[in-house]
Amino acid sequence: MSLCDYIYDVHRQKGNIFRKREQINYIGRKKVEGMPWCPKCKTEYREGFTVCADCGSELVKEQPVEERKASRREAFPELEVPETESVEDMAEDGAEENDSADEQSDAETKPRKSGGGSRFQDSSERASENRSSAWMLLILGTLGLIAVVLGAIGVLPIRMGNPYLFYGVMGAISILFVISGIVSMKNAKFFDKKAESENSLRSTLMEWCRENLDAGEIDGRVGAQGVSEEILYFRRFSYIKEKMNHQFVNLDQGFLDRFIDDYVYDFVFEGKEV
Repeated sequence: MSLCDYIYDVHRQKGNIFRKREQINYIGRKKVEGMPWCPKCKTEYREGFTVCADCGSELVKEQPVEERKASRREAFPELEVPETESVEDMAEDGAEENDSADEQSDAETKPRKSGGGSRFQDSSERASENRSSAWMLLILGTLGLIAVVLGAIGVLPIRMGNPYLFYGVMGAISILFVISGIVSMKNAKFFDKKAESENSLRSTLMEWCRENLDAGEIDGRVGAQGVSEEILYFRRFSYIKEKMNHQFVNLDQGFLDRFIDDYVYDFVFEGKEV
């Protein structure tokens, strides 16, 4: 079948469906608009008749909904639509879906103890990462330069179509590795110094927490009775953070979140000495 024939066939089928739906609507309108008909013989009569001439049944002017649906299904079975749920059932199912969605949303938004400071990476970790990268780049760059020199003087039997181009590219890459390693090593030293400052600040903050934070007082202020453990943690965390921000200005909030999560909370509420 060609593309044109296929398009024509699709449009023809759509036209047939449209015409059948119009016939269905016409049948429904005739039954509802007041045309007398016999509910037993299904025979229609003109206005003025009240009794069926065939069976003697009394004529009616409106077809019940169920019978109207049945007649449509009998006339056009290919257009039959499955029965749907009642409005009450649909409303009840929708309420259950909303409740389950709310429960899932609450579960996703509940604060977890490890969520506050996991986004912050302290300077000691960053210094370690930069130092590892620096040593790797320096080693690779140095080995590459040695290979280039040995190949250029003929010690390494490297046969390439254009040795000057090959050694030039290899030498440039090796030098780039060495430079990157030097930069990473400088960054590691920078973060080492920053880590010392963070450690000093951490000691100061911890000393203040030992003197000013009490578990009973905090629970009394945040309302610890009748709440879940997750909500209680969130309230305690927020109270401690607000109090520390009030005492120490210009603190890095990522650093503070992780500090409270890793040190302060366990010390205050679980008695773990840091």
